[in-house]
This record gives sequence, C-alpha cells and structure tokens, in this order.
Amino acid sequence: MSEQIKFIIQELNKEPFNKKFNLISFDSLRTDNLLQIVNDVFTEVDPKMKTDVRAEDPEQMVLKNLNFLRVLKYKPPETMDLSDFRQGLVTGEKSVIYHILEWILRRVPELKKNEHIWHNFL
Repeated sequence: MSEQIKFIIQELNKEPFNKKFNLISFDSLRTDNLLQIVNDVFTEVDPKMKTDVRAEDPEQMVLKNLNFLRVLKYKPPETMDLSDFRQGLVTGEKSVIYHILEWILRRVPELKKNEHIWHNFL
C-alpha cells in the first residue's frame, strides 16, 4: 500500500492540485478532508463535479460520485463487495478512497481528453 500512497501524494503535490502532503500529513487526514480531495480530483476531470463535501448530503454525494465513477468506467477492487465499497465511499474508508485516487490520478489527462465523449452521460 505504501507505493500506492506515495504515488497519490506525488500526484497531489503537482499541478493543478499543489498540495503539500508528506506521508504523515496525508495519512492523518480526517474523513471529510479525504473526501474533499477525491472531489477536487473529480473536479479536475469535470468542473461540474465541484462541491464542498461538508455542505452536501452524504447520500446524494455518494450517488453522484458512484455515477461519475461508473461513467468513467472505474471498477472497484475485485476483493471488495459492492455494498462495502459504497459504504466505504460514504465513510471515507482509506482503502476505498486510495484505490479511487490512484486509479483516477493515473488517468487524469486521458479522462480530461475524453470528457466530450462521456460528458453527455452525466
């Protein structure tokens, strides 16, 4: 898992996110901060995803995020039950959030380039 976290931190510290994370500061983030980072990454792919996670209803946010991930063709970890994945997305479970972040951060340029293709599905 540490390679996964290192990659996420490395990408979040670059443009356009410009975070100043190290392993300790990233790993100690509160749930709402972690969910906001996911939203910030989503927003980089599609500006319509921008929201303040503290002000949004958790269930509505999860539905919106799940739909967005589906449109992007994201697949949850095979080892995880879908209801556990969904609950992990609600609660900010690190294994769920880290998997999503790694997946999308590896594909941001490609996903942004294909935005016009899937944008009509949202």
